Amino acid sequence: MAAARGLVERGRRAAAGVARGAALAALTALAGLTAGAPARADLSDDAARVARMWSLSGARVARLPPIFVEHGRLRVLAIDPPPAGAAGASGSAGASGAAGPKAEECLTVAFLAPRIVDFTLEPESSSGELSALEGLVHRLRGQDPEDERRIHSVAGAAALVRCGDARETLRRVALEVLSPRGAFEVVVAASSGPPERLESILPERVSGPVAPRGDPGRPAEPGPLEARVARAARRARVEGAPRVAPLDMRASTVGTGQFSVKLPEGCHRLDLMAEVPGAAVRRATDLDAEAREAGTGRLLDRDRSDAPDARLDFCLGEPGVVEVPFLGAAGPVKVVLSDAQWPMPPHVPGYFGARARGNLAAALKRRHAPAPRAQAIAEAVGAQGDTLVPVQVEPGRCYFAAAALARGEMRALRISVEVGDRAGRDDAGEGGEGAGVAFCSEVEESAALRVSARGGSPVWVLSVWPMD
Repeated sequence: MAAARGLVERGRRAAAGVARGAALAALTALAGLTAGAPARADLSDDAARVARMWSLSGARVARLPPIFVEHGRLRVLAIDPPPAGAAGASGSAGASGAAGPKAEECLTVAFLAPRIVDFTLEPESSSGELSALEGLVHRLRGQDPEDERRIHSVAGAAALVRCGDARETLRRVALEVLSPRGAFEVVVAASSGPPERLESILPERVSGPVAPRGDPGRPAEPGPLEARVARAARRARVEGAPRVAPLDMRASTVGTGQFSVKLPEGCHRLDLMAEVPGAAVRRATDLDAEAREAGTGRLLDRDRSDAPDARLDFCLGEPGVVEVPFLGAAGPVKVVLSDAQWPMPPHVPGYFGARARGNLAAALKRRHAPAPRAQAIAEAVGAQGDTLVPVQVEPGRCYFAAAALARGEMRALRISVEVGDRAGRDDAGEGGEGAGVAFCSEVEESAALRVSARGGSPVWVLSVWPMD
C-alpha cells in the first residue's frame, strides 16, 4: 500500500515538473516574440512619454483631452496650471481645488501631432497687442510683428514655456493648422524651472540641418534641329499618325513668337523645337508654349516644362484655326512646329457639339483605346455634381466609357465604373476636359457608371462603346 502511494506521489511530481517546463517554454517563446517585434509608438504614447519625463523631474503635469482641428479654423485653448498632485494624469488642467501657483514657477504647454502635420502656436497676451512703437520697429525691419509671438512646429511638435509673471501670456493659446487637418495631444506642466526640452524626450522628431541645394550644371543640349524634327516625325508615325506637317518661322530677338495654323478635325500633337545657336555664350533653349482656339481663346493644351522642346496634345471636333504662342528660344533663331495628325475616330457623335466631340476623341486617345467599331450603346448628358448612370451590358464583353465637357468651365472631371466587385476610374487632370475608363463584364448584366463634375456651370456628355 505504501509502495502504491509512493508511486502516485512520484507521478504527481513528474506531472508538475512537465507543467512547469511547458509554462517556462511558453513564457520564453512569448518573450522572444516580444523582443523581436518592432517598437511601435503612436501619438498617445508620445504624449505619455513627455508627461512621464516631466513628472520624474518634479513637475506637476496634466494631459488635456485630445483635439482635432481642420485647416483654416483657428482653435483657441484655455491653459490653466495643473493642480497640486497632478503627475501625468489625463483630464482637465484646470481642476477645482488646485493650489495656487508659486510666483517663480514656469508654465509649459506642449502640442503633439503626427509628424507630417504643420501648425503654429501663438499665445494671446493678456496685456493686448504690441505697442505702436514696437509695431513700427518691426515694420521698419521688414518683419511681421505677429511672427515674434508665433511658434512654428517641427516634425509635428511645438512647446511654449513662460516663467514668472509671463505665465499669464499662456492662459490662452491660439492653434492654427497649416496642413489639411490634424489630431493633437496637449500636455501642460508647472515646474520650478523650464522642463526638459521635447527634442531630448522625442529624439525621433528632431530634424537635422537642411543641406544646401547643389548646382545641377548647365541645361542639357537638345542637339541639331533637323535631327530633332526627324525624330519627332518618326515617333508620330510609329504611333499611327498618317500625316506629319512641319511649319517654321523665326523667333523674335527675345526668343518669342506665335504660330497661327488652320487644322483639320481630329487629334493633333504639336512639337515645337528651336534651333540652338553655335555661339559659346548664349541663352539656354527652353520652349514653353500653349495652344488656344482662335476667336474664343479656349485653352487646348499648355507645356511649361523644363524640357528644351514643347509638346501639345489636343483633339478638334471640327476644322479651326489654332494659335500657338511660345517663348524660351535662344534669340532670333528658327523655330519649327511639327503637326502630327490622327483622324477623328468613327462613331464619335457630333450632335453634342464640336467641343464635346473633340473631348470624347481626346479621352479615347489619352487612354490609348482603339477606335470604336460600333455605335455607342448608351449616352447621357449631365451637369454639376455627381451623377449615377446605370448601363446594361453583355456578359463576356468589354466596353469603353468616356465623359467630356460640352459647355461651361471645368475644374475637375472624373468618371468611375463598378462591375460586380471590380471598379475603375479616371480623372481628366488639370486643364483636361475628357476622361475615359475601360471595363469588362464577366457574368454581370449591368454596370454602374458615375460622373463627377466640378466647375462653372459645366455640361458634360457620356458615351459608352462596345469594344472587340
